[in-house]
Amino acid sequence: MSTDIDYKKVGERLQNFREVRGLTRAVVAQRLGINEKDLEDMEKGEKKLSSENIEVLRETFSLDPAWLLGGQNL
Repeated sequence: MSTDIDYKKVGERLQNFREVRGLTRAVVAQRLGINEKDLEDMEKGEKKLSSENIEVLRETFSLDPAWLLGGQNL
């Protein structure tokens, strides 16, 4: 099993999660303490989410980090 993280897939899952929940980039970016452009870059897989970002997503939106990073626990 590979431990490499596909950040493009992570970004796609993050964007899908945000859209399904009806959240705007502005709302999620504000909660993460980043700007909307950085969030957009994360959703495109051009920028990595920090461990702090992942923890905020888990705490604030109940997003499962295992699913976000690897598509596990669907």
